[in-house]
Amino acid sequence: MIGVARMFASALLGAVVSQAAHQPLPDLQPGEFARRIRHAVQLDNQIQKNFTYLEQRREVKISKLGKVTIEPPRTFQVLPDPTPGQTYKRLIAENGVPLSAEELKRRDAEHQKDIAQTQERLRRETPSERSDRLERVASDQRQRDQILEDAFRVYQARVEGRVAVDGQPVLIARLTPRREADVSTREGRWMKQFEGQIWVAEADYQVVKIDMRATSDVTIGWGVVGRIHKGSRVLYVRQRFENAWLPAETTYEASGRTLIFRPFQFKVSTTYSDYKRRDKTMND
Repeated sequence: MIGVARMFASALLGAVVSQAAHQPLPDLQPGEFARRIRHAVQLDNQIQKNFTYLEQRREVKISKLGKVTIEPPRTFQVLPDPTPGQTYKRLIAENGVPLSAEELKRRDAEHQKDIAQTQERLRRETPSERSDRLERVASDQRQRDQILEDAFRVYQARVEGRVAVDGQPVLIARLTPRREADVSTREGRWMKQFEGQIWVAEADYQVVKIDMRATSDVTIGWGVVGRIHKGSRVLYVRQRFENAWLPAETTYEASGRTLIFRPFQFKVSTTYSDYKRRDKTMND
């Protein structure tokens, strides 16, 4: 009986989504699409703080001589941390091989020692030191906010279609850069050389996916530090969990040169999975 009910619910949901897909696209005034996204946008560090999850990543390292190397994949269990605004990225596997119980225990003991030292340092800090620390935190947040604001300044969006993602109607829009946009960050300057598409949940305008490619070579440090070639790609994907859209994958696919002469080419991804709400995890 339960199985029949689930089949019926799935069919009903599919019919609703299919009907939504054939409805006319929203008739939005210029700038309204961006305004709704701006109102709804939540950065990853804001929404992920409510969850524990697994993170698998490969780091891109650049030597002082400009050599680019890709490190083996590592898997972390991301957990809450007593330090305000921090998480504990607990390494649990390297290159697909789980760490031994002894190694996990050793690393956990080191982390507990670090927590104790941090708490003692916070307890002893002077009002001036506390003010400096909070200003650094605020400065980092302002920098993230400025990058986000630059994105809204640079890109104009045109809604092109609608698809279903995780059973939800999602709008697809073309993102085209405004070359003349006034930006305040280096990331904002780079954005002017990328275009692509954004997928946005129609119900709440949360970002579901972003797929961008460089339309020309992107120079870093006037080309002396490096150059990213035209066609390099940034892909960002979220998945729906309960009532939230949570990061699922970030992929960088790039070629170029470092220090003028060293060529590189790579494709690396960071994936996020096994989300659990922190309150539920702590009660288990």
